[in-house]
Amino acid sequence: MTKKIPKISICIPVYNAEKTLQRALESVVCQSFTAWEIIVVNDGSPGKDERGRDCHKILTQFRKSHKITKKRVIYREHRTNLGLLEARRTAVEASNTDYIFMLDSDDELLPQALQTLYEAAVQTGADIVQGGAEVLARENASDSIIQKRVAEMHKKANNIYAGQLTGQDIFDGFLVQNNHTGFLWAKLIKKDTYQAALFHIPFSNCVFAEDFLQYFFISYEAQKYLGINQSLYRYYVDDGISSFQRITGLERWKKICSTANVFTILFQVVKELPSYRYSEQEKQALQQQSCSYLANNIKQLQEAVLPDLQPAAKELLCEYWGKDFVELMLEKQSEKSEKNHQK
Repeated sequence: MTKKIPKISICIPVYNAEKTLQRALESVVCQSFTAWEIIVVNDGSPGKDERGRDCHKILTQFRKSHKITKKRVIYREHRTNLGLLEARRTAVEASNTDYIFMLDSDDELLPQALQTLYEAAVQTGADIVQGGAEVLARENASDSIIQKRVAEMHKKANNIYAGQLTGQDIFDGFLVQNNHTGFLWAKLIKKDTYQAALFHIPFSNCVFAEDFLQYFFISYEAQKYLGINQSLYRYYVDDGISSFQRITGLERWKKICSTANVFTILFQVVKELPSYRYSEQEKQALQQQSCSYLANNIKQLQEAVLPDLQPAAKELLCEYWGKDFVELMLEKQSEKSEKNHQK
């Protein structure tokens, strides 16, 4: 491969995704744009692929087979699992380029992705360039529930503002207008903008809604956004922890409840943002988002948690979100259900 100064850092956090990591890595090598570096962060992962290889061994053999140096394929490791937020922070800190691209370890890039995004970023000076995504189910995932999730995710992933947004319109567009998605993947982001966003966010072990947390501040710090209606990313829907699988243990439920941590951080940090950059309308939109995420947790409590576990699970939900907030949302839910019944 021709030696080139890297322009884009492809950041790949890994936790129990060793079976799909090779596919993600190969999708980078197949890019028409070759001025990249890869940064893999092993977030305390105990996983192995079908050949029994751990994350480090997969990366070592990948470098060897493609004759790529350690300077272009960088490996970082957390001794314990710190969560996706901190894995991504580690990757950004390790990068040596002007642009960041987040690639989930169970997804892949389409061949023209980096070329398209980079050319658009250079030509327009955009801090954020967003592309579209193909959304597929994992192999043998043909049941109706998974297919419904595929359709829902496709709609969310391809919520793109076709054209440019500048200044406050980026933050307002994301948070209030909902004219583009907050997913970090399928976006090329200037490193300076990403770092400015991370400066707002304290250390936290976040499992869910961490895309929302990071993009909240990325959109706040960005000066120019560009949306491209072209599929550049392939996202695979699975039946993982964020889905409505039966929840049979409280440890898994705790991870779901930890969504509240994101909004604890946000409501603390935004108090210090200047009022002219954070309007009353945006405050209300953030509150609505917290209500939406809690409502989703309550739905999971009612539909996915085993009946015998529900009392203890509700206690945990109250610990994370606050008892008053949970009871208020349950009351609103009950009122809505009663009105629908009366109709």
